[in-house]
Amino acid sequence: MKSDYWQGKEIRGMFRTLAVNCAPILDCSQNAGKTAAETASDEMVMGAVRVLCEFSLLVSQQNHSDLSLAAVDDALKWFHKKKGSIRDQKMSKSAKAKVDEQLARESHHLREQKIHKIRAAMEVQLYRAEKVTTSKRRQLQVRLNRARQAVTIWSDADWQRAIERLEREIHQVTAAKCKLFDKSFQHCERQLLQEVGTKATGPRSIFPQKVAQVKTDAEEEAYRAENMSANKREQFQVCLCDDAIEATIWSIADTDHVVNQLERESYGITWKDQMWFTKEFSIRLIEFEAWKQAIGV
Repeated sequence: MKSDYWQGKEIRGMFRTLAVNCAPILDCSQNAGKTAAETASDEMVMGAVRVLCEFSLLVSQQNHSDLSLAAVDDALKWFHKKKGSIRDQKMSKSAKAKVDEQLARESHHLREQKIHKIRAAMEVQLYRAEKVTTSKRRQLQVRLNRARQAVTIWSDADWQRAIERLEREIHQVTAAKCKLFDKSFQHCERQLLQEVGTKATGPRSIFPQKVAQVKTDAEEEAYRAENMSANKREQFQVCLCDDAIEATIWSIADTDHVVNQLERESYGITWKDQMWFTKEFSIRLIEFEAWKQAIGV
């Protein structure tokens, strides 16, 4: 049964003839109807195809020398510099936007993977392999996830403290007013239950809406209507959400602090080792970014 996938021999055969098949692009670029920009774009596409073919044929060799490796590196760099012209050929603005978004997403993903590999290799090299084992890495990640989860969960007590503070600041609620509200709300709730009776348990009961209205009326009576206006209620909800977000966000500094602490506990390293690692890792990152810029990524 014939395979639906191209084999290595077929791909190499395609690259041997790809440049010849694409050569008519240069002939078309000489037409009088094309602008100088379109002609330059066609030539850039042809240049990208040519260096791609050179790269494929060079890497397929069984033996390599310093000269052939340098040629492979040059071909790869030239392809990255010229490949942008390919997507400009007969593409709409929406298609270009989608391609740009996909390329940016893939580039970010590949960059994160590369940085992760660089960091893992440096940890083994600088901290020694016996300290940075797979089991210790897994243990560190589990403890880090638990610490992050513990920080980003707001307990019921935290919610209650924030609500009480905002009620004092925005609605001018005091202990005496709280007692007055509780008394008034309980009285209105009992009256509502007597009026509604068993209908409160029906599937389409409006009992919850009535309870909410009773609570609103009791708040306005106990705390004064001017303190419970719509604007202040909205301000209260916004402030409460902001407090919850601020309390459950883990900053970069907090993350680094916890990671460094867990590394010292899990790997058995010192603070000086971490400082040394940070310095060497920064140098590797600079070299990596310079390499990406050199190949045009």
